[in-house]
Amino acid sequence: MDYTFDEEQIMLVDTARKFFEKKAPPAVLRELLAEEKGYLPDVWTEMGELGWTGLVFSEEYGGYEARFVDLAVIFEEMGRAAFQSPFFATVVLSGLLIQDSGTEDIKNIYLRKIAGGGYISTLALVGQAGHYHKDDVAFEAEPVDGGYRISGTSIFVPYAHVADNIICAAKTPSVGPGAMTLFAVDAKSPGVETKPMKTVAGDGNECVVRIKDVDVSKAQIIGEAGKGWESIENLLPRISALLSCECLGGMDKVVEMTVNHVNERIQFGKPLSAFQAVQHMMADMSCKTETSRHVAHYAAWRISEGIESEKEAATAKAYCGEAFKDVTKLAHQVSGGIGFTEEYDLHLYTRNAKKLELLFGNGSFHRNRVADKLGL
Repeated sequence: MDYTFDEEQIMLVDTARKFFEKKAPPAVLRELLAEEKGYLPDVWTEMGELGWTGLVFSEEYGGYEARFVDLAVIFEEMGRAAFQSPFFATVVLSGLLIQDSGTEDIKNIYLRKIAGGGYISTLALVGQAGHYHKDDVAFEAEPVDGGYRISGTSIFVPYAHVADNIICAAKTPSVGPGAMTLFAVDAKSPGVETKPMKTVAGDGNECVVRIKDVDVSKAQIIGEAGKGWESIENLLPRISALLSCECLGGMDKVVEMTVNHVNERIQFGKPLSAFQAVQHMMADMSCKTETSRHVAHYAAWRISEGIESEKEAATAKAYCGEAFKDVTKLAHQVSGGIGFTEEYDLHLYTRNAKKLELLFGNGSFHRNRVADKLGL
């Protein structure tokens, strides 16, 4: 077992870190919080030009067929930069789902656009109860004229307000009891309404999507009719591993920032770092970060190697999501009043930590998945 980064991945780390430091420094990210789009269009286009949006897709569809760990590297660096973009929604929630389950026609239409860069796609999965469960999917589709008519409301749909395409999870009782089907829907279709939500993250990227009587053809089905939840379940370990790596990148940066602060801040005639209580809090932050590094990288490595990884990915998400929140909490305690000001970069990571803790299942959700894999 070896899940250390190879030479090419180290180069990718260096490239991504320099890119985000130059293109999306904290001052720009603070301004972005007030922007309606919620992302930087020029930077998003450049990410496509660098090949990142097509990194793990087949060459047949314009991708580069890189390893899953390479994608994890990008997510770790995005977490380190507290960077917000449609990358997760487009490449993971849409692209990987389509690559797994889409027909050749669907792949040719959408994967090429995603891999080419600039295109935005997303997934409308969660219903109004806010649960990641097949009984709480967002929409219902009834058969009509050889196709389906979709209606319903979904919440927490990332970047739906700027998306070109929305993959809609819809109950299809006509197919069978409990059946759910995934449909590719043009986000600009009449009957599709999107509205950004006000969330704790404050970035305006999560949206409410309301659909009323939108007709789709059977050619717009991703995967098999009635088998949509199986496609989501197949994707979830990769979602969990990538979000865990994003948490890890954020923790790394928060520890680095806080170490610099306690070494520079003079209190009672000595640096804060000279006080044992502060040293122990910093040690706790480091322990949580290093443990997160192990479980996140291990999950990503297993997925890259094609090894069954549902338990490991769930373990990583359960631990890393809570650890990131805990690390930012400790950083605030050590930093004192300055840590709560918007001029100090820590608040960007605190917002992101809370968002990532809950995104695609909190600790309890994933501990239940671990328990299931243990046969409990």
